[in-house]
Amino acid sequence: MPALSTPALVLRRADYKDYDRMVTLFTPEYGRIDAIARGCRRSKSPLTNATEPFAYGEYQLYLRKDRYTVDQVSVRENHLKLTERYEYFLHGAYWLRLLEAAVMPEAPAEGLFLITLKALAYLSYSDLPPELLTMAFEMHLMAQLGLQPRVDSCLLCGRRLEAEAHFDAILGGAICTRCVSDSPIISNGARRIIMKLPRTAFEKIDLVLDHPDWKEAAYAFRQYVIDRLHVEDYAPALAQIEKQ
Repeated sequence: MPALSTPALVLRRADYKDYDRMVTLFTPEYGRIDAIARGCRRSKSPLTNATEPFAYGEYQLYLRKDRYTVDQVSVRENHLKLTERYEYFLHGAYWLRLLEAAVMPEAPAEGLFLITLKALAYLSYSDLPPELLTMAFEMHLMAQLGLQPRVDSCLLCGRRLEAEAHFDAILGGAICTRCVSDSPIISNGARRIIMKLPRTAFEKIDLVLDHPDWKEAAYAFRQYVIDRLHVEDYAPALAQIEKQ
């Protein structure tokens, strides 16, 4: 019977039958895996905590009748700190939704997996604003997927950009003010953040806090992510919490 041992992050879980759960796992080597954890809802089951969203560890899976079954788990991090701060938890749930939409089955994504673990550590334990960390995670995610918008030059005429520009979330990038566009204008500072932040390590994300245009960049980029990954379900909740 084929067995599989892999690091994994739980993206989603759903109760199944009386005592089981279906879980969606993000793995670095095998992409997204859907599996069943049998008996995990029984009292004192060793798999209960390992099937909660945000759980990260080493998962041993068996393939039975074309479906993976969770056999054993060595949990390394549950990210329980997120549950103590509602805003951070909400942002984290949005991250998992992004990953569920972005990660494909049998598609290795080691770079994205490592960035996700580092980003979740910052979301769990740092005091940086969650909306700043979400912007950074979104930009790193899209860069890893090869979906980073083009903002160094105009999408229509190719002219190099050195000033404010339109940002077209549907077309996927910036359009200079000389070209006709109904898309909203973003400042040069916000455009440069969108261009540079995907190449900035999380250890240096705090430097963006002092930039006056980072919230503008975050808003513009959110529209782009929503359009590309079709995650409209979490957008209203995030918009509401960021107003507080």
